[in-house]
Amino acid sequence: MASRRVSHPKGAKTVLGRLKRWYGAPAKQPAEVEPIEQIVLAILADNESPNKAQSVLQRLKGYYVDFNELRVARPGELAGQMGSTFAQASSKAKRILAVLKDVFGRENSFNLEFLKSKSKQDLEKYFRDIQGADNYLLSSVILYCCGRQAFPLDAKMLQACKELELVQGEVSLEDVQAYLERQLRSADSYAFCRLLKKYALKETPPSKAKKAKSGTRKKTSKKKSTKRTKA
Repeated sequence: MASRRVSHPKGAKTVLGRLKRWYGAPAKQPAEVEPIEQIVLAILADNESPNKAQSVLQRLKGYYVDFNELRVARPGELAGQMGSTFAQASSKAKRILAVLKDVFGRENSFNLEFLKSKSKQDLEKYFRDIQGADNYLLSSVILYCCGRQAFPLDAKMLQACKELELVQGEVSLEDVQAYLERQLRSADSYAFCRLLKKYALKETPPSKAKKAKSGTRKKTSKKKSTKRTKA
């Protein structure tokens, strides 16, 4: 499918600036990310808050001795460790186990540091035949582990792009991802991904939360003043 025309006159950079005004600049990207952790984290973070996904990952690391023990866990047990409130726990547990099984079958290890030096084309080829891997996972590894240009985009983030008038009409996830990778520098892709996630998951911007809290204080103060007058 051909890429659709972007409706916003200044495109991705303008929308990024708007998101920064709403949410503030995100924390800097971590310098070192272990590939196997990022692979599991990418599955957990698909259509989910990165903070919540990170919290679940830490819970799993605390329960299982290592990723090799996690690899042989039962799907139901793994889903249970994610928590009853974690969305799509069952399907994500199956995906994690499938990916870990395929990776271990290839490498007989979970030391995947060699992936950091591979080209984007080689990484695409590596993950193409791994059951449970998808474009979001691949792009996450490229951006967060290799520090190279990529834009992990999930379905909720795609919908957010439409709401922000960054794209219009029927566009594929791959089209929008390719557009953003052309428009942004790799350094900006990290910030855009984090902020777009916040918007996609309907997180309240700090500025709006502050205004709402201030408005509540004013109403409370006004009520107290009225009571004193009546007394």
